Amino acid sequence: MSRLGVELFRVAIDVPKGLLLKSNGSQGMVHANAARARDLKRLGYIKGRNLRLPRTVSEPIDMLTVVRYPKRTGKADAPNLYPTVKHLEDGLVLAGVLVDDSYQYVKQHIFAVGEPTGRPRIWQVVITGHRIEAAT
Repeated sequence: MSRLGVELFRVAIDVPKGLLLKSNGSQGMVHANAARARDLKRLGYIKGRNLRLPRTVSEPIDMLTVVRYPKRTGKADAPNLYPTVKHLEDGLVLAGVLVDDSYQYVKQHIFAVGEPTGRPRIWQVVITGHRIEAAT
C-alpha cells in the first residue's frame, strides 16, 4: 500500500444493518436491493452536503474506506461491503464532494477494518479522499 497524501475530505456514515449490501450474498432480491441502493445514495448525499466543502474535489485521489463493524469479529472483510460503499460514493458525487467516482478520479481504492462501533446493528463507513503525492 502506498503512503496516502494530504486528506482532502473525510465523511463518517452510519449504516443500519438493514441497508447493507454485500458482494458475498443478498443477490437476487432486486426490488429490496434497489430500495437499499436508493437509501444509501441518499445517506451519502446528505452527509456529503453537510461537509460544506468550499469546492468539489476535481483532482485524482486515493480513497481510503474504513469499515467499522458493530463488534469485533475475526470474519470482518471490508471489501465485501463494496456494494454498500459504491452507493454512498454515488451520493457524495451528487452532493458535489467529488466530480466523479470513476477510475479517472479515484486512482486507488483502499479498504480497511476499523475499531468496532459498539452499537448493535450499526456499521460505520468512513470515507476519506487523499491527494496523490508525487513519487520521490
